[in-house]
Amino acid sequence: MSPLFTVLFAYSVGERIGELFLSRRNRALMASRGFAQREPLSSLGFMAAMHTAWLLSTLTESSLLSTQLPSWISLTAAAIFCATQLLRFWTLRTLGTHWNVSVMTDSASPRAFVSDGPYRFIRHPNYLVVILEIFSLPLVGGAIFSSLIFSAINAGVLFFRIRLEERHLRDVPGYWSVMGNKPRFVPLMLVRDTAQDPARHVG
Repeated sequence: MSPLFTVLFAYSVGERIGELFLSRRNRALMASRGFAQREPLSSLGFMAAMHTAWLLSTLTESSLLSTQLPSWISLTAAAIFCATQLLRFWTLRTLGTHWNVSVMTDSASPRAFVSDGPYRFIRHPNYLVVILEIFSLPLVGGAIFSSLIFSAINAGVLFFRIRLEERHLRDVPGYWSVMGNKPRFVPLMLVRDTAQDPARHVG
């Protein structure tokens, strides 16, 4: 394993542990303000298991089955990973206590959502962070299979999770009129959405 991969991997583990504590605190604060959890605990458990498996798979493949990639691929992947962290911090700072790993909405309060920061451009910057991170970190360590396999698994998870969020956002006053014409992940991209309501946002 390269020193660069070791540092980024250790950071990723520590970052996820920190997010669990932050999420628990914010979830309690949001519940006290009238937000309700819209996601079964089994779904959260699956997501935690997926991210744990991704980290273990990446570490194992990088240690035992690493593919020798051209340095420009590894360095590009590292640059993507690092740039992704800037988007993560921007997103967390924008959301403040609205951020957590659960789907939570408040249908009784108008504008119970965030629309500034990165949310001025896309509806799901936090999910974009996860997509890029799961793809890029394994490539830094030459773990091609972990990158491809878990990117595919994550795509399936987000497919269902975003639809869960959209279903509950239908009841959030003002969300669709403010956020509905924004793309989910890629800024400045024209979006056709067959649904009448958007993908939620605390994700």
